Amino acid sequence: MTPPPTPPAFRPLFAQIKELIVDRIRAGEWQPGEPLPSETEFAEFYQASQGTVRKAITEMADENLVVRFRGKGTFVASHTRERALSHFFKLFRDDGGKDLPSSRPFSCRRQKATRAMEERLGLERGAGVVVIERVRLLDERPLIFEIVVVPEALFPDVCASLQDSLPNEFYPYYETKYGVRVIRAIEQLRSVAADEREAEILEIAVGTPVLEIDRVAVTYDDKPVEWRRSRCNTRDHHYLSVLN
Repeated sequence: MTPPPTPPAFRPLFAQIKELIVDRIRAGEWQPGEPLPSETEFAEFYQASQGTVRKAITEMADENLVVRFRGKGTFVASHTRERALSHFFKLFRDDGGKDLPSSRPFSCRRQKATRAMEERLGLERGAGVVVIERVRLLDERPLIFEIVVVPEALFPDVCASLQDSLPNEFYPYYETKYGVRVIRAIEQLRSVAADEREAEILEIAVGTPVLEIDRVAVTYDDKPVEWRRSRCNTRDHHYLSVLN
């Protein structure tokens, strides 16, 4: 006998409203940096209580989809230099200071995704990717060697676009140039020994311990859009993450 179909899982009303609002943001109804309607307006539109809407907006704020400003309202989150510095760049000087590094391009090439790239970016076998290498500097000293991998389907002609100017922060560039918005990133950290190429680039001895930051950046629906591996010389810097 065929078993009865599984009933759909119950979803609270605030979660349904959140999904509807996110879908409208993703469709471009409100652009990054633009204000959203008020909680009262959303409540009237979705025929729900203001408290239910507030819970949906709060969860969106917790996920960095929107930003709230007291007395001004709620705005679609956008990537700015300040947000990149505070939210995605976690290296601090040992004296407690923090600066956003500059960038020096190394290379940009198209290739077929390796198995590791397929796994990290959720790509099908044989998919094309773009591999970008760059050095990041503080006070003109090389601090980080980065390898950035993105799906070619999402970022067509990116190498040609980067020939004119290499953006210091890629996430605002993804957003404005390609309409791809990074919502969050998942990082793995470990210590590794610098190989010959990394040692030359970072001006350190071969075998020097460096911090590896392995990051996958995702957009809506947790879809991976970038895999980044950074090798960092932390002689005068440390990685700081504040857990609330």
